[in-house]
Amino acid sequence: MDTTTKNSFSGSIPFKYEEYLGPLLFESYAIDMAKRVKETSPSKILEIACGTGRVTNQLLNELPNAQITATDINPAMLNLAKDIVKNQKNVTWEVADAMSLPFDDEYFDCITAQFGVMFYQDKIKAHKEAFRVLKKGGTYIFNSWNKMEENHVIHLVKKLMEEYFPIDPPSFYNVPFSYFEPATITSDLEEGGFHDIKTSLVKVNGYSKDSHSAATGLLEGTPIYGSIIEKDEDILPEIINKLSGKLADLYGKENLSVPLQAIVTTAKKK
Repeated sequence: MDTTTKNSFSGSIPFKYEEYLGPLLFESYAIDMAKRVKETSPSKILEIACGTGRVTNQLLNELPNAQITATDINPAMLNLAKDIVKNQKNVTWEVADAMSLPFDDEYFDCITAQFGVMFYQDKIKAHKEAFRVLKKGGTYIFNSWNKMEENHVIHLVKKLMEEYFPIDPPSFYNVPFSYFEPATITSDLEEGGFHDIKTSLVKVNGYSKDSHSAATGLLEGTPIYGSIIEKDEDILPEIINKLSGKLADLYGKENLSVPLQAIVTTAKKK
């Protein structure tokens, strides 16, 4: 991930990410992810790209006796997760890069990563690191967004950026919606050493209390915020209101239920 200020999760972004995008984009998949991890009956779990702790909380609900090591490359996100996660008795927090994990070989029973793999600059290297620290017989589970066109709420943002900024529109969302081809994912994991690789399309609904909150999160809760204000800070409220109106037209002004699609991948270490 680009670590320049305009393309990083810093400043006010982590808080708006958690408040607005947490329920809209991430909570339903966090519930799904934790249930999948539980099926592997792990005692030691590594969570990569834990963000603000949505999956961490769900793992604690599903596996209260497991030891969880929750990591993220971004200290601001990790610090917010520490403040949010309710029961931290079995959680160790650590800033860590997925491409260079600071853990011993064959240490974890299960590794999980929610919507983080898309940002890895070298996905095969990151998969090799996951393979290294996973025990034989262990499971690697991650999800990544399906194509943007199948996630209409994000596609709306892209179209709006092209409308307001026809020359070099803010393009942050292109990255998280770029790793959805099962053949590519499978090939990368095989090169990383994994076997028994399975990908599945998982559809859920995300939620928001109102369309304005959803629009605020989508435009101020990710690094696209930095790109917008760099181009024209004064126009941001207008764009938020316009996106809010489009979301209201599609999903209602209050109590939004938004359809989402992601690819869930599991792989084994023999």
